[in-house]
Amino acid sequence: MSASYTVDDLLPKIQENIDAMDYPMAYAFCEKAVALAPNDIRILELLGQVEIELEKFPEARQHFLQAVQQQPDTGYSKYMYLGQLSVEKEAIAAFQQGVNLMMAERQHASMDQDAAQLLAEKIATALCSMTEIYLTDCCFEPEAEQKCEEYLQQAQQVDPTNAEVYQLLASVRLSQQRNEEAAQILEQSIGFWIEKEVGDPTIPNYDSRLALVKLLLEVGMVQHTFMVLERLQKENDQVVDLWYLYGWAYYCMGEDETNQQQEEDRLTHWEDARDCLELALKLSKVTGYDDEALLEHAKELIASINTVVPPSAPEEDVVVLPEDEADYESDGDDAMEM
Repeated sequence: MSASYTVDDLLPKIQENIDAMDYPMAYAFCEKAVALAPNDIRILELLGQVEIELEKFPEARQHFLQAVQQQPDTGYSKYMYLGQLSVEKEAIAAFQQGVNLMMAERQHASMDQDAAQLLAEKIATALCSMTEIYLTDCCFEPEAEQKCEEYLQQAQQVDPTNAEVYQLLASVRLSQQRNEEAAQILEQSIGFWIEKEVGDPTIPNYDSRLALVKLLLEVGMVQHTFMVLERLQKENDQVVDLWYLYGWAYYCMGEDETNQQQEEDRLTHWEDARDCLELALKLSKVTGYDDEALLEHAKELIASINTVVPPSAPEEDVVVLPEDEADYESDGDDAMEM
């Protein structure tokens, strides 16, 4: 690389390699650029982004902090990255500064509708991240519950049809043991996207919808659970959590069938549950899945089902037929041959 390169020469090369997902090469160009201009905020932010991709998290955090020192009052992106790389109240403070800058930018009359909506989604995402910190790492802080309410109310105002905001609000209601309200909010959340075509950007991502299924099961909305699972299955059916949740949902359906007339349905649901849970365990071996708690629960559910509905004989077992049925079976085999 020629020593005559300037920062302005290097910037497009960095971006070109980021776009191509060649992060080691982007990092090499970043190092050259930062040596030329160690306080150039453009370089610091790009370097931080590349370091995140290379899992150099402490270095990335340091470079975003440096970018904040250079330009604290403009540019919200560095605060969003910094929030992700920080913990507890430091993370909340970074997200809050980013939200403040985005809210100010949103007031610009020149912003078109699409840009305004994209910014609203980013604000809502940041507020959700702040809420999650108060639900987890900062849950024992005296202001935790009040802050969760404030952030989610603000998120609803900014982006009133954001399904993930309502899903998180339902999670808060569950933590408050307000299960009926949680169920109503979850139904509202699903309604924002369930009829949309696959690929619509407003549909929550796959992992978020897996988390949604767990919430639905927690409030007993089993039919809604299957609506969500069927959508997920069409998108990707090679996910351990998908089949575990299918199994858990069928198991819950079986538990709900309590009277004598429903006994047959209960056994059917539990057989379906076992099939799904066994598929989850098989997939876990193929994919190297490592959530031991989930796999252990799947095994416990299967063992519980087996005490009520004994498993069928393995497929490879030979079944001896009576002589008068043997010819019929043979004919049937011939009919099924391809």
